[in-house]
Amino acid sequence: MRRLAAVLGVVACVFTGSSITAEAQPAAVQAASQWTVTPTGRQPANLDDIDSRAGETWAVGGDQVDGFQDQRPLALRWDGKRWKATAQPVDTNATLQSVAVAGAKNVWAVGEDRADPATPKPLVMHWNGTRWRVVPGPSVPTGSFGSVAIGPNGAVWAAGWANVGGQEHAVVYRYSGGSWQPLTTGLEGSINGNTLAVISAKDAWLGLNGGLAHFDGKRWTLVDDVPADGSQIPTGIAVAGPKNIWLVGVEHVAQDRPLVLHYDGVSWTRVPAPTGWSQLYDVALRDNRPIAVGERFEESGNRVFAKPYVLEYRGSKFVEAPSPDAAYGTLTGAAAADGRLWTAGLTSTTPDAEFSAFTAFAR
Repeated sequence: MRRLAAVLGVVACVFTGSSITAEAQPAAVQAASQWTVTPTGRQPANLDDIDSRAGETWAVGGDQVDGFQDQRPLALRWDGKRWKATAQPVDTNATLQSVAVAGAKNVWAVGEDRADPATPKPLVMHWNGTRWRVVPGPSVPTGSFGSVAIGPNGAVWAAGWANVGGQEHAVVYRYSGGSWQPLTTGLEGSINGNTLAVISAKDAWLGLNGGLAHFDGKRWTLVDDVPADGSQIPTGIAVAGPKNIWLVGVEHVAQDRPLVLHYDGVSWTRVPAPTGWSQLYDVALRDNRPIAVGERFEESGNRVFAKPYVLEYRGSKFVEAPSPDAAYGTLTGAAAADGRLWTAGLTSTTPDAEFSAFTAFAR
């Protein structure tokens, strides 16, 4: 849910209203500036997430229809030269918000089915190498999935929110043996699960609206290092190892600014980053070096415009890096595999133009 909300916020901004030198830069820093835009051919449309593994790269989001009142699920597959849209089993109002690639015949995507807008339901789909099929989600009166992850043992985990026992709160479910196992203990007072990382069955992290929770195999426990009052909203997480984890998002102050935290196995600490009006949505590790993507805001008269934004870690802090060539828009997803750093989101050529689903990569 968090990526879709972010995208819709960017659309509202766009339609209503330090460069880095090459000297002594690490290879990963230089690479991030050499972006190649890969046209998707989808307009109006947005992408909420991208994932890549073992030669498989997928991006998911939604096509806008009916004057932006409805969406249809959109899943694009990279064939090595261009993006190809795949046939969807859902033709009602729905969108995909997160994708996880395990292999050429094992891709999972989750989102929200709004066939009845008053009672949205979690949407889960699986790609078997030939086609997508809908996997029945947990039996809940209403809810939405905004993050999907595949554990080391191949189990699929999904996070978001749902009505459980008459109360709406953050949820995590694990799919195994054809059924969904609720892993919600400890989340009863939380609002929404934004971003999920699974290290093992007894070690997982969940970014919330707001706060951060850790799973020990039995229950989720909020960590004290991230306030749960909504002032800090984690939206993206990347794991290099159990004692090397990066978390990005937004801190709500007078003007929103990037949030970057690092976990060393003991505690989460704040990492310095630019403080301009901006926010981050996702982070990927390239050679274990974090690169975060999001949006920065500019004002002109009484209008506010969002523009793609990239930060990368250099030394002990995050610095602004060149963004893909796009006039307006936001970057909502990032992934790194097979020598490429991918990003996805939505862009437009002018503030009043229809937005397009956007992707780019850096070698």
